[in-house]
Amino acid sequence: MATNGSEQRDSSDPRVSHGDSDDRLPPSVYRRRRLIALAVLLVLVVALIWGISSVVSALTGSSEEPEQPQPQTEVTAEATPEATVDPNNKFADFTPRPTPSGEEDSEDPSASPVAVEECGANLSLTASTDKQTYPADQEPVLVMTMENTGDTPCRVNAGTNAMNYVVTSGSDVIFDSRHCAADGEDRNVTLEPGKKEDARLTWNRTRTAEGCPADQPKAMAGYYNLTVGLGGQNSSNATFVLE
Repeated sequence: MATNGSEQRDSSDPRVSHGDSDDRLPPSVYRRRRLIALAVLLVLVVALIWGISSVVSALTGSSEEPEQPQPQTEVTAEATPEATVDPNNKFADFTPRPTPSGEEDSEDPSASPVAVEECGANLSLTASTDKQTYPADQEPVLVMTMENTGDTPCRVNAGTNAMNYVVTSGSDVIFDSRHCAADGEDRNVTLEPGKKEDARLTWNRTRTAEGCPADQPKAMAGYYNLTVGLGGQNSSNATFVLE
């Protein structure tokens, strides 16, 4: 009886342990822990992916920087067709230069060089040669010098149609540039007051005659006189020597 009573007290004693049932947590707690662990793992994975993508972007971005000017080249190439000039209006953007005075060209005939008066009596002609004496193997250079002796600019026709060079020995005409002259031309020249202009002709020492006959002989050694003419005006004689 005593033994049974002792056993009953032991079974009702609150200090007696009933196994692991009091140490286990509710299932909801374990579910929350699993969700938190999964969330942390997901955050770590995202952070890892972001870190890798940032490194890759930095590396690829630095290698692509030199290629940035390329779009500018494409823009320039595309702009070229826009600058193409209309073939029917080639001078649309042309701006005429100003005249030397800085004013626009005038259609007034008084502003044209044609309005300058002819030199007339103000024209001085001088005959000369580039040397005084010529050895047998050298050809004389005949020179005509035109000078404006007036006080205002004047105009003169200095073309080959108007000028002539004549070489004489006494009364004998040795050379006349008009004998064998080809088709000449007119050339109007404006001379400022005191200005000089030269016109030169190289003579090959061959005699000429009216009608320009062929097989003319060479001029002999001796003294010769040169006279130049322009229009109706002639110069004084200039002497030179052929050896």
